[in-house]
Amino acid sequence: MAGPTAMRLSSVLALLRPALPLILGLSLGCSLSLLRVSWIQGEGEDPCVVAVGEPGGPQNLDSGTQLDQSDEDFKPRIVPYYRDPNKPYKKVLRTRYIQTELGSRERLLVAVLTSRATLSTLAVAVNRTVAHHFPRLLYFTGQRGARTPAGMQVVSHGDERPAWLMSETLRHLHTHFGADYDWFFVMQDDTYVQAPRLAALAGHLSINQDLYLGRTEEFIGAGEQARYCHGGFGYLLSRSLLLRLWPHLDGCRGDILSARPDEWLGRCLIDSLGIGCVSQHQGQQYRSFELAKNRDPEKEESSAFLSAFAVHPVSEGTLMYRLHKRFSALELERAYSEIEQLQKQRLLNGYRRFDPARGMEYTLDLLLEAVTQRGHRRALARRVSLLRPLSRVEILPMPYVTEATRVQLVLPLLVAEAAAAPAFLEAFAAGVLEPREHALLTLLLVYGPREGGRGAPDPFLGVKAAAAELERRYPGTRLAWLAVRAEAPSQVRLLDVVSKKHPVDTLFFLTTVWTRPGPEVLNRCRMNAISGWQAFFPVHFQEFSPALAPQRSPQGPPGAGPDPPSPPGADPARGAPAGGRFDRQASAEGCFYNADYLAARARLAGELAGQEEEEALEGLEVVDVFLRFSGLHLFRAVEPGLVQKFSVRDCSPRLSEELYHRCRLSNLEGLGGRAQLAMALFEQEQANST
Repeated sequence: MAGPTAMRLSSVLALLRPALPLILGLSLGCSLSLLRVSWIQGEGEDPCVVAVGEPGGPQNLDSGTQLDQSDEDFKPRIVPYYRDPNKPYKKVLRTRYIQTELGSRERLLVAVLTSRATLSTLAVAVNRTVAHHFPRLLYFTGQRGARTPAGMQVVSHGDERPAWLMSETLRHLHTHFGADYDWFFVMQDDTYVQAPRLAALAGHLSINQDLYLGRTEEFIGAGEQARYCHGGFGYLLSRSLLLRLWPHLDGCRGDILSARPDEWLGRCLIDSLGIGCVSQHQGQQYRSFELAKNRDPEKEESSAFLSAFAVHPVSEGTLMYRLHKRFSALELERAYSEIEQLQKQRLLNGYRRFDPARGMEYTLDLLLEAVTQRGHRRALARRVSLLRPLSRVEILPMPYVTEATRVQLVLPLLVAEAAAAPAFLEAFAAGVLEPREHALLTLLLVYGPREGGRGAPDPFLGVKAAAAELERRYPGTRLAWLAVRAEAPSQVRLLDVVSKKHPVDTLFFLTTVWTRPGPEVLNRCRMNAISGWQAFFPVHFQEFSPALAPQRSPQGPPGAGPDPPSPPGADPARGAPAGGRFDRQASAEGCFYNADYLAARARLAGELAGQEEEEALEGLEVVDVFLRFSGLHLFRAVEPGLVQKFSVRDCSPRLSEELYHRCRLSNLEGLGGRAQLAMALFEQEQANST
């Protein structure tokens, strides 16, 4: 019997021999895992688990399990994250800006009290002079159903009684903006405010206080301590004061009778909180000026006027603009004076740096006087021209930046592109008109020799209808269009037509019907195009052909690999494109000033004449005109926000050899990435083989 048993055992071992390493490995792994668990958990219960698991925690812990408070080597136990599957999952919402997440507030909100008679005149003048200086500017009126002027945010209370209007205005500010702003400036629409000075004043005041700051006025028959702020010159209310005042607004509206909203507010603050108006605080003086009737602002030279935060009364809109012109000129003179002083100081420091052995310290004026008397002005100029920076990281002078410039978009449109124009106009309205971007649009409709003639249908009829619809939806918007007829239009010839129709200080953004320029792109256009110094030609992101790289859902099909790169500024509403690339070969988009273009065109006409100029205009693009015939810097950079749908460019044989090669290369590279092209070739070979 032993013989057959031994044979069976040897046959079983022969079958299990290939699996023996696996069995031994599993056994060893399980043994080590159990041994590790015993090391971590120990002999008894974990005191942390007992303390957390039992309600109220243990009353008495065994001495062997108590924690030694003096043990500095104690290491906390990491508790893994656990989510209850029975509770709905709530996604954590992260704010877009860190300022919101940290609870920071804006500095200043301006509220303007207006009326039915002055909303479309004085209030509009206030908006045009100071709106761009403040984060938020609101207009409050008692008129019900007031028609809102373009670019203004008007709140209608429906009751023009002064106390009611003031009470509802403060209630609205508390409810909607009490948690977002540190200071609230209340003014009338017949007041001119020097906005930069007011913003600087608010920036120098501490926010954690109850402050009522303005031009003080005494109540009739009241004591000297009872003062209110004159509403004609405006006044500042701190956020903390507004929060304390809010519960008393209803009581003040029923108990206090006053024909002036500023007096009503002053009495309410004194009666309910015991706080009166002050004209100075923490060393800051609120300065105002009362403008006499028929007084010319250009002839006003008093120190009170020159240093005023607010001027009152302003009887008409033209006077508001004249005041703004005068104060803007004063600010400009002050800026130029500071620049001159800095330049003198830099020049003096440079002279000292060049000749450190001098034992005397001169101001620049005395230095110039000294060298002039000795006849060494030319030597000084030579020395100054030889100055060198202190180090490799010395700051270079940069052009001064003023307020945002209005951008003029130029869209040349061929008949073959007319069908795509309505989609461009809708994207332009959503990205530019709705956020009230400072941008205009000129459509350049290019007709062929036999298109749009007498009796022939207008190929741009749909484009004109779409432009008229946008003008109807956005009152005050003007979409201009110019019609030209050309057999072989070139980019330079078309821009010549538009350039003659606009002032020399116009900032052009040349685009195509396939691109979608948004506010971020236009802002970078303003920053990167510098008059007399630099022209900006962005590199757009070109989407691949949908036939070779079809759009995918955000998750993608099961088992799909990663997509090729997509633009950071891609529109999610248009689907998730399978990819694309920055088209370095194309230069159809450009941002530059009209004066710089006219100077380059004049130089082109001066260097090339007759037939040579005509041939050059046919074979050049605008970027080549700037490159060859201007002394400006040309800035080329990728623009993630400028996304272009897939399109095949029409490579005209009239182009130069270099431009024609770039055009053809752009079309070929825009078909798809290497993976898509390889897959297309593979599928084609498979189809041919079958």
